[in-house]
Amino acid sequence: MGTPTKASLDLSAETHWEKAAKTRMGKYLTNLETDFISKSINLAQENITVMDVGAEAGRFSLLAANSKATVVSLDVDSYSLKRLKLKTKQVNVIQADARKLPLKDEVFDAVFMIEVLDYIPELETALAECKRTLRSNASSILSFGNKSSLKAKLKAMQGKSYRHSYRKVMQCLSKTGFNVKKKTGYSWLPFGRTSENRFVPVLAGIERFIGLRRVPRFSPWVILHITKPS
Repeated sequence: MGTPTKASLDLSAETHWEKAAKTRMGKYLTNLETDFISKSINLAQENITVMDVGAEAGRFSLLAANSKATVVSLDVDSYSLKRLKLKTKQVNVIQADARKLPLKDEVFDAVFMIEVLDYIPELETALAECKRTLRSNASSILSFGNKSSLKAKLKAMQGKSYRHSYRKVMQCLSKTGFNVKKKTGYSWLPFGRTSENRFVPVLAGIERFIGLRRVPRFSPWVILHITKPS
């Protein structure tokens, strides 16, 4: 076995989001988001190009790359992007901000913005950039924490909160010119992302069974399939 290089040692530590994705709560969230993406966009279609905004270390970039899509992964954090490149050479990484994408107009068939909008105050700017880079009739999948949900209000009592309300996001989407094709509410479970509570699978099943995912307006988190009109 060869001696590890300094570069490999420097990149050996998993990011917070990589660790969180391995928890019971993290797996529930990732599985739901992955399922939503897969049912909304045919990633196996020929010559599809995908941009993953806020790619981090690649949860959804890897999903697209494994489907043979051409993938561009963007994030403001260079360490996360380097971790992604360790996992696959089948993505193109760019360190950039969602509010100012260094890419040409109308080049992508799909854009992912999963759990990104919560970090961006300028919601309309980010959505406009997403729309600019999409081809006509192309799709985007985005998710956000709903500031107007009960879970958000409870978080606010602890000094934490989500950034945007369901109403604000829907208004911005309409103003930007997107069409909403599908929406799902989720994360009704009373746990944080890193929770290993053994009741996560049980409560996730109850969430699905009693139809809480069908009321995104009141849901703690919302995931949307939106399209850019021709």
